[in-house]
Amino acid sequence: MGGIELANNNKLITTAASTVLVANGTDDVFVSQGMATAFVVTDGTVGDDTILTFRKNDSLINYRALGDTVVPGANGTIAVDGPGAASSDDIQIIGADGDSVLTLRYLGTKDGGFAYADASVRLAGFTEGYVTDDSFNAGSAATTYFYDNALGLNLGFDTINGFGADDRIVTTRRIYDGNDSASIEFGGNKVLDLSGEGGPKATDGQLNPGGQIDVNGATGDILSLDFLFEENVGGVTYYYYGIDA
Repeated sequence: MGGIELANNNKLITTAASTVLVANGTDDVFVSQGMATAFVVTDGTVGDDTILTFRKNDSLINYRALGDTVVPGANGTIAVDGPGAASSDDIQIIGADGDSVLTLRYLGTKDGGFAYADASVRLAGFTEGYVTDDSFNAGSAATTYFYDNALGLNLGFDTINGFGADDRIVTTRRIYDGNDSASIEFGGNKVLDLSGEGGPKATDGQLNPGGQIDVNGATGDILSLDFLFEENVGGVTYYYYGIDA
C-alpha cells in the first residue's frame, strides 16, 4: 500500500474561488466568471437568490444534503432548505448556455458542506471519486475512475486496489507532471497527487490540491501512471491515465 500522504485532504475548497450566499433575506444575483467557483449556501434565510452562468466546473456547496441527484422544479429553482424548513429559500441556477433546468450530482460531504456539480460532466460508465476518502476495488472488469478536479475542490484521499492495464483514471485537469514526460511518477509518498483547477502545476507549494489516490495493482504498489490521451465531450476536456503496456 502507499505511504502517508504529504498533506491532509480535509479542506473542501482549495483552488476554486468561493462565493458565499449569505443569510441576508434578500434576493441576490451572483455571476460565475473566471476560474471555477464554489457557491456556498449559508444556513439561514438566504432569500431567493439567482446564480447566473453556472459553468461545468462550478459547484454548489449547501449546508445540508439535497439527495444524490438534484433536478430543479418546474420554475427552475432548487429548494436548498428542504421540506418543512423554517425558511424556504429557492435558489435558481442558470447555466452558461442560459438553461435554468440544470441537474446537479452529489459529490459527498466534507468540511461542513455538501457538494454538488453539473450532472452532465460525469459521463456514462464513470465511477466517480467524491470529496470523501473513498475505497475502490477494480476487480476483473475494466473500470474508469473519474476525478473532476477542475472543480477546484479536494476530492479526498482515495484507495484503488487491483488496478490493472485495462483500468483508467480520468481527470478534468491535467495531473502535475514534474518533468513533462507524460509518465506521472508518484514520488516518495507513493500516491498519485491530483492537480487543482489551475491545471498541471504546483499550487502554493502543494502538489495535491485536488486530492490524492493510493493506486495498487494485484501484486502491490503502482508507482507511476502514463498519460494516454485526452478528449473533449460537451465542452469538457477529459484526461485519461493508465498503465501503458
